Amino acid sequence: MSTQLFRPATKSYNSFYPILILFVVFLSCKKDINETSSQQDVPGALSRNLLKNSKGDVNTSAAMVIRWNTAAIDVVARLQEAVPESPVPPFIESRYYAMVNLAMHDALNNIVPYYQTYALGKDQEKSNERYKNTNPDAAVAQAAYDVIVALYGKLNLASVAPQSVKDYVDGVLQQSLDDIKDAGPKKKGVELGHLSAQAILALRANDGMGSAMYPVPEGTEPGQYRFTFPFDGPPFNGLYLFPGWGNVTPFGLTKGSQFRPGPPYAVNSAEYTADFNEIKSLGRYNSTTRTPDQTEIAKYWVESSPQMWNTIALKIVAQKNMGAWQVARLLALLQMSEADAYIGSFEAKLHYFTWRPVTAIRLAATDGNPNTTADPEWDVVGWNPSGEPDLRYWPTPPIPDYPSAHAVAGGAGAELIKDFFGSDNQHFSVTSTSYPSTRSFTTLSQAARENSLSRIYIGYHFRQACMVGEEQGRDIGKWIFDHYLKEQ
Repeated sequence: MSTQLFRPATKSYNSFYPILILFVVFLSCKKDINETSSQQDVPGALSRNLLKNSKGDVNTSAAMVIRWNTAAIDVVARLQEAVPESPVPPFIESRYYAMVNLAMHDALNNIVPYYQTYALGKDQEKSNERYKNTNPDAAVAQAAYDVIVALYGKLNLASVAPQSVKDYVDGVLQQSLDDIKDAGPKKKGVELGHLSAQAILALRANDGMGSAMYPVPEGTEPGQYRFTFPFDGPPFNGLYLFPGWGNVTPFGLTKGSQFRPGPPYAVNSAEYTADFNEIKSLGRYNSTTRTPDQTEIAKYWVESSPQMWNTIALKIVAQKNMGAWQVARLLALLQMSEADAYIGSFEAKLHYFTWRPVTAIRLAATDGNPNTTADPEWDVVGWNPSGEPDLRYWPTPPIPDYPSAHAVAGGAGAELIKDFFGSDNQHFSVTSTSYPSTRSFTTLSQAARENSLSRIYIGYHFRQACMVGEEQGRDIGKWIFDHYLKEQ
């Protein structure tokens, strides 16, 4: 991956860079393809796991579900490797992952109805009778493949995908089906997989994604959102990315505003002043008060939330005795939560339309608050003051501050996984794809809180946006778990 970004004070770059800059905003560092592909080699313990619940034991490995869950993530990495000038934004990524994992879940539960389905099989009694003696691995593989192939060319902002990406997915399908030797059940599985994919694709065909991008003028009053560098000048001339994402049909929420938080602090309030001074000190690129550990946290959590919380879920799955039905349900619920976290956070962002810290700090002399002091040279952690190319440069994303979508996604992911396993106490270590670091956690809440605080340390969000965002995410994750894919 290579790119070139310039010092904010310069504010000049040629027309080759617009999508490259967006790439750095939404993908801090590409995931190594060989690394992610190797995750398909599921540990032997998983391949022997049994599904256990009140309806009895089904000797069905979770390996195929994990293979295709990982393949969906690999597709994003390969897209960004092949088309580095065009990113896959995390909110589009979350929608895609939710659809892939729901298709796998529905395919399995039309064979044996352990859990409620989502898009296919509302009349499950007839469906399950029809798909007796169906190979579940074939159903899972075909369902995931069909959704991936339908969507992979629409994931990045340029809506392009090279043949090499489809060749990769074709190869995973071929390998998956070649491993299944019983022709009759395999054929029925492929048929079911097609139907499951068609059901979720049809359900999401008119969900509002296509009309979510439109121009929005910046604010003019203290506290209102302003365009941030480099999106405030040519060639963007003012960019607010996907302001209508909050109107996209949720996967589980009743509407995007269902858990909209209360308003942010007034710009002249003592609470706002405290948050202002905190991020002015901790979030500056050359801060003398931010500790080395806080700097690591800032960069560690830059990576895609849907990918990170998927990785965390699989780390925990690897410690458990779980079968295909359980793992498919977990991953489907998780990505439903991630997708709705972005929908809910974007709805609130547009509603409140608050400025980012970089704007607030530079314009503090005109904010009407006598207790804030302007710093026109302030910038976020990723800014390279030398002006030289720096792959670690992550400019402020071109969307409002409140609430932090990253914190909402983290709160939702942690709550969903906690509710699924019935305990916050989960031990796991995860290596970031945005920064060469591995961090260990003893609870999901600990990981979610560190994820939230990272947005202060990197200079992106005021504390209130992070804490309120995390709470909104917890509400979303709990709602999804309480209302969807329940045990039959």
